[in-house]
Amino acid sequence: MAARLVLAVLGAALLCGCGGSGKRTAPARAIEPGVPAPTVPRPGTTEAAQPVQPAPIDAAERPAPADAPSRAPDLAPLAAPSALVDLDVPGHLPALVALPLGARTPRPIVVATHGAEGRPEGQCQLWQALVGDRAFVLCLRGIAANRFEPPESAGYYYPGHPALGQEIEAALRALAARYPEHVDLRDPLYAGFSQGASMGALLLPNHPAGFARAALIEGGYGMFGEWNVATARRFHEHGGERVVLACGRVRCLEQARQTARHLERGGLRVRVLYARGAGHGYRGPMEQELRASLGWLVEGDGRF
Repeated sequence: MAARLVLAVLGAALLCGCGGSGKRTAPARAIEPGVPAPTVPRPGTTEAAQPVQPAPIDAAERPAPADAPSRAPDLAPLAAPSALVDLDVPGHLPALVALPLGARTPRPIVVATHGAEGRPEGQCQLWQALVGDRAFVLCLRGIAANRFEPPESAGYYYPGHPALGQEIEAALRALAARYPEHVDLRDPLYAGFSQGASMGALLLPNHPAGFARAALIEGGYGMFGEWNVATARRFHEHGGERVVLACGRVRCLEQARQTARHLERGGLRVRVLYARGAGHGYRGPMEQELRASLGWLVEGDGRF
């Protein structure tokens, strides 16, 4: 009887994993229905093999840093009948997208915004000319300035920076849903002209997309008190790294230089551009200045 009791105790110890080292083997974690299993990074990379998912767009949950090695070029080349395509954005008017045709790896995003009563076409053409096939250029439309104007000639504006921020979120999700393998949602670049730049300066410090870099052209340079040290620091804490303040007028230049000091004290790196003769525009001398400073703006982001 005693021998059988000892054998029973030893058998129970072996079954519960208590014997030998004294460590208990943890049970396998159950995977809930609808929750994807963890992916295993490929050798030599820091990213998971599956593409970045479109939602939620949350800077606190972003994947590896933007300068991490990208995965092997094993995607089918991105193809479309045209490099400029319309993108349906739920709850908003369609956006316009300049595609990185031929891309075989996930590409970053430039979010481009126009001025009051402007159109997305000009901003898409400008930034596509600057970044080429290195990035998607997502151009937001806003709402019609005159609802009786036909769409092909209508001008558009953004009714406020909260509304623009919501449109950006919806458009980023729509873009990632349409091109799930080729879109990289990490650390997008914000590019704004005039009203788009001014409203961009207001939304950048807190936007969940986690913008890392911004080019603010003839707007967002401090005319409306958009920046101070606290807002600059908040943008930096949310992932902001570099800002270009681009001016075509002397008045803009003078205020941009003052604003640059606030941004620098908040931890950001800043470059002030002056495109002599550009005035309140983004072509000609302004485009040349932006092209010359693009390398500085995206420095440290290996995707560009």
